[in-house]
Amino acid sequence: MKKFLALLLTLALLAGLTACKDTEAASTAQEQHTVTAPTNDATFVYQPDDPAATLPGGESVVLVTGPGGTESGEDAMLWQGIQTFANTYGYTADAQTAAGNTADEAEAALRAAAESGAKLVVCRGDTMGAALYRMQENYPDVHYLLFDSEPHSDDYSAYNTASLVHCVLFQEEQAGYLAGYAAVTDGYTTLGFIGAREIPGIVRYCTGFLQGAEAAAELQGEYVTLQTWFTDTYENNDAITQRMIDWYNNGTSLIMVSGGNLYEGVSDAVNQTGGKAITTDYDNTELGDRVLGSAIKCYNAAVQRQLYTFFAAGTWNGQTGGQTEKAGFTNGEVALVAGAPWRFDSFTQDDYRTLYEDLRTSVLKMDAYSDLDTLPETPNVTVNRLL
Repeated sequence: MKKFLALLLTLALLAGLTACKDTEAASTAQEQHTVTAPTNDATFVYQPDDPAATLPGGESVVLVTGPGGTESGEDAMLWQGIQTFANTYGYTADAQTAAGNTADEAEAALRAAAESGAKLVVCRGDTMGAALYRMQENYPDVHYLLFDSEPHSDDYSAYNTASLVHCVLFQEEQAGYLAGYAAVTDGYTTLGFIGAREIPGIVRYCTGFLQGAEAAAELQGEYVTLQTWFTDTYENNDAITQRMIDWYNNGTSLIMVSGGNLYEGVSDAVNQTGGKAITTDYDNTELGDRVLGSAIKCYNAAVQRQLYTFFAAGTWNGQTGGQTEKAGFTNGEVALVAGAPWRFDSFTQDDYRTLYEDLRTSVLKMDAYSDLDTLPETPNVTVNRLL
């Protein structure tokens, strides 16, 4: 009997040890998939789930850009990600620049890239989306990765994404939320938002900014004002800069700008008035300390992950080809960057990490709004839409 009881005890202990090991293994696997709140997209290097996995290498990736090339902005970050991936895994990276800003010129550049022997062509924006709509099935051995748009007709009346194409749209409202929450937590309660055009992507930045400001204001028992204005142009000019200056001089403490080169105008305005600003899309904190941060899309991180996914399979498969993916908190592909050292005072980096994780795991909720006609209830934030 004693031997039998001893045997039972031994089996119980072994089962317990096995369960502990299984729990530890599950915990380790979970840790491998944990997303760290990004603070600098420029330093990102993609790490696959299986570090021992290898890719065949040898193929060519071509980035097609507008006439601005890869010197700055969103395309510069895409180019950095493509080069990092190519150097890491043994692929060839090349870039083609469209001669102008029209869909015809974009199409010519896309065709040149396809005819260069590229396995995958990467491009970004609505002009590329219109060009790709025309020719996405003309080269059956070439695949495409399109950011910030989907293939569409010139008048946006028709959309069609071929199986050779995978699209990535960022969730701008998520980046905007981070910025709004940080601004109000840091004590800025008279806010402004100036967008280039009242289009869905820019509006989502605005409505995310509003929701983040509301969440922070409610938590702190503050009341906030937010005035919004859309310039109807992507090009900054003296009149736009002067309006920013007037806002600051009349009590606005922080303005978020989105679209085109409006960041140039807000940089001048904050330097003249002492106000503060937040920009969007990519990191503009080099403009000076009065630009507290940038609510960004992590193009470098996103393109590396997409390239790895594509070349690991050798194609866009049934889950990716002809499909549109939304990039955001889940994979750490939107962020608030705030310089080095960190430029917010009350809103610390630890606060940022906690907020990011709460949003990523849906502890905190937010919604996407693509127009300003239907907005969430914001009892702590009064919105004033200016024409």
